Amino acid sequence: MTKISLGLLGAGEVAQLIHLPVLHQLRDRYDVTALYDPSPSVLSRVGEAWAIPHRHDTVDALLSDDSIDAVMILSPDQFHGEHARSALKARKHVFLEKPACLTNADLRSLIEVDEQTDRVAMVGYMRCYAPAFTQGQALLTHMGETRYARVRDLICEGPWFFRNWSDVAVPTDDIPADMVASGRARRLADLKSVCGDDASPTMLKAYEVLTGLGVHSLSALRMLLGAPRRVIAAHVAQSGMQINALLDHGHFVTSYECLIDDVVRFDATIEVISGHEKLDIHYDTPYIRNLPGRAVLQKSTETENVIQNFGPFYKDPFRVELEHFHEAVVMGVPPRTPLREAVADLDLCRQIIMAARRTMTPLP
Repeated sequence: MTKISLGLLGAGEVAQLIHLPVLHQLRDRYDVTALYDPSPSVLSRVGEAWAIPHRHDTVDALLSDDSIDAVMILSPDQFHGEHARSALKARKHVFLEKPACLTNADLRSLIEVDEQTDRVAMVGYMRCYAPAFTQGQALLTHMGETRYARVRDLICEGPWFFRNWSDVAVPTDDIPADMVASGRARRLADLKSVCGDDASPTMLKAYEVLTGLGVHSLSALRMLLGAPRRVIAAHVAQSGMQINALLDHGHFVTSYECLIDDVVRFDATIEVISGHEKLDIHYDTPYIRNLPGRAVLQKSTETENVIQNFGPFYKDPFRVELEHFHEAVVMGVPPRTPLREAVADLDLCRQIIMAARRTMTPLP
């Protein structure tokens, strides 16, 4: 099998806990030969742990490395567009962790570069590759007209889970202060360009939650049912960690619920209801490896009620998406999650914030 020589741009939590272990499983398809991180201590520790031969201290050095065919971009969200554009211009294939960018202006600029190259660029929407999701897609084609949909992201964040089983290398105060400050300023500027210069900290945090967590479910919703026409109303609470939105799909409404708190559970579900059927697609936390997803189909008639369980599916969605990225690069298979489709997802995140600003009085 043809191997892809891969460089990782960023060696943080997701790289250490998820992508590097999966890439090791796929060592018949990938050689991880290069790594960059702004923290010298993280770069050294992760590079040594995974025996990565080329460890670069600048982004440009990694992108100039002739030993790599493709780049996995795992840098902070505000740098995704810049780093992906630079990678494509350096004639590297690009796996871009979600969100594709923080702003649609940045994403559209990236798409322009992508359309001028013959390289593969793919967004890492791993929930769209989950076996439970693809099973749900197949089941949905045999259901009646959708009458209602509900999407839930009610979760405890990753650290509670992974601290039970793993250690993560973190910077030892060795990232230059000016780099940290400029990164924060750039992120804030991006957030305000979307949410408004007068947006409250709560609104800014809500947009971060939508692009960091919600975009997983909202992209999957789009692939299942299409993008909503508009956001009817939205509300933000709990300093931006709770978001509720009503989405107009024409002949039906979708309810989106998001809450990040300290109750240890991971309730990430997409529910679609027709006249006599209900489909549920269930996801579990990615921070405990290979927890199963499942799909459940309920069919009701005047005389019967049948519930079918599909799964549990133990194959890791991150593995599935990296298998697909390999096929896209080596075999020319079109990416299932191309950059251009991420425009609708970022726009929906923006619309939710704008709807919340309209419907919430006074602003928090």
